[in-house]
Amino acid sequence: MAGFAVHWIRLAGRGLAAAAALFWGSVQAQTAETLQVPAGAQNPLAFEVQRNGVPVGTHCVAFTRENSRLRVDVMMELQVPVALWFDYHYRYKATEWWQSGRLDALRVQIQDGGNPVRIHGQTRDGRLEVDGPRGLLRLTRDLLPSNHWNVAILQESAVLNTLTGTTSELEISREGSDSLVVAGTEIDADRFRLGGDLSDTRVWYDRQGRWRGLEFSARDGSVVRLHPRDIANVLTEPSTDSPWNRNSVCKSLSGALSG
Repeated sequence: MAGFAVHWIRLAGRGLAAAAALFWGSVQAQTAETLQVPAGAQNPLAFEVQRNGVPVGTHCVAFTRENSRLRVDVMMELQVPVALWFDYHYRYKATEWWQSGRLDALRVQIQDGGNPVRIHGQTRDGRLEVDGPRGLLRLTRDLLPSNHWNVAILQESAVLNTLTGTTSELEISREGSDSLVVAGTEIDADRFRLGGDLSDTRVWYDRQGRWRGLEFSARDGSVVRLHPRDIANVLTEPSTDSPWNRNSVCKSLSGALSG
């Protein structure tokens, strides 16, 4: 049973690695250091993670300023029941730093049961040096990391896979549009299949380029889906045992990026 949980959660991680993104059309210059903020990076994001319709965890994204850089904090926290006496825990935590509209540095920590993984990325001499499970790689700095929030992925043929520290090829196709309910209001969102190395992954973005959902099929046939949730409800969650409060990024969410 433990082996099944590890197997499923790694597939969940693969889905997590899939959909980075954000159309760069409305990049803004802000503050004296002209901080560039991609459209859709203004407000925090919160998702409930479900497996076959059953909640198993949370996923949150927060945007803050660090001088002339945009900082993006991402965290997924999962607790998957495997047996009456055993839950499998998975935690993915990443921090990105962006400068002048490009990725400047990256730190990833993954706790997959008892197997920790660390990935570090840093720009040096015009390249992105990534040190991960497969060694040190020198990649183009123009790669987008696979952390969902940046819809510019839809224009890319490859991403930096933040679970492996390597690149994943994409063959993106638009499948249609759906109505999603966010904070009690229906919104229209376009649905895309990422294809390529992430062929089992679908991702949703609304018409403003905000990330609105993720879905993929685990190898056991179960369907994993990230559903958008109302930030106001997450911020006012009273229970210390709530899965939202177990996720440190969800717990620390605040309002829109300002300044």
